[in-house]
Amino acid sequence: MTDSREKPGLQVSSHDTLNIGSTRVTRIVLWLGAITIVSFLIGFGILALSGELPQSKGQDFSPFRHTAFLSPGKTTVPLDGAGYGDVALTLGAGELRVQGGAPDDMLMDASIFSKVPEWEPELVQSVNGSRKTVALTDKGHKTKEWFSVDSPNSWTIALNNGVPVNLEVNVGAGDCRIDLDGMTLGSLDVHNGAGDTTITLGRSQNQPFDAVIRNGIGDLTLRVPRESNTRIRAVTGLGEISNNGLVQDGDIFVTAGFNPAIAVNEITLNQGVGSISLEAL
Repeated sequence: MTDSREKPGLQVSSHDTLNIGSTRVTRIVLWLGAITIVSFLIGFGILALSGELPQSKGQDFSPFRHTAFLSPGKTTVPLDGAGYGDVALTLGAGELRVQGGAPDDMLMDASIFSKVPEWEPELVQSVNGSRKTVALTDKGHKTKEWFSVDSPNSWTIALNNGVPVNLEVNVGAGDCRIDLDGMTLGSLDVHNGAGDTTITLGRSQNQPFDAVIRNGIGDLTLRVPRESNTRIRAVTGLGEISNNGLVQDGDIFVTAGFNPAIAVNEITLNQGVGSISLEAL
């Protein structure tokens, strides 16, 4: 006997059709959004690598590429025939390396790494007779916090070996390494608010100089040539002073064979919190 009842079939309502259509539209919109974002990032990366990012309005002069957050921006400062150099470096927060080795016709060769264009330093230079003056200044005190916990700034500065240089360094927070081997100093003034500071004085120094080194919080290391005629006065607030190769008398340290009757390199150290390490090399 044949069952004449109709078998129930699959029923698709108009409501279900709309749901399926809406899902497909949503997926298409999401894919288009993802493609747009990826295209933007690729385009931005190409501009950044090519150095074609636009300059921010109101930004002061900086010689460095506005893509130094991807690779260091570089510039050189010519001697312009000068026989002396005055160099002032002011870094709000970050890492600073200063050394000799700039080309013979250049007073300074600077390599700067900054995360965004607004953090690139200002460069001011002038010539007065036989003296060339250069000031490289981080604009952190204008556009960002000086004592950033994780600063992206990194400066590497090479100075000329052939002319006497008066060097002034100011770092708000960060590690500071100054290697002056091969250079001739006229004077040295270093101030680091918070961070480790290491200074190596050159063996080729052929004239006396005065130096003042102040370190707020962090360890301070000073290396002087063993054969130099150097006197160091070291004062620390909280921390120890270690001595390797110098003759100590209270808070005064001198190189072996020190003679106060001839030209003397006078160095004053002021340390807030942290150790002082003195080394005669």
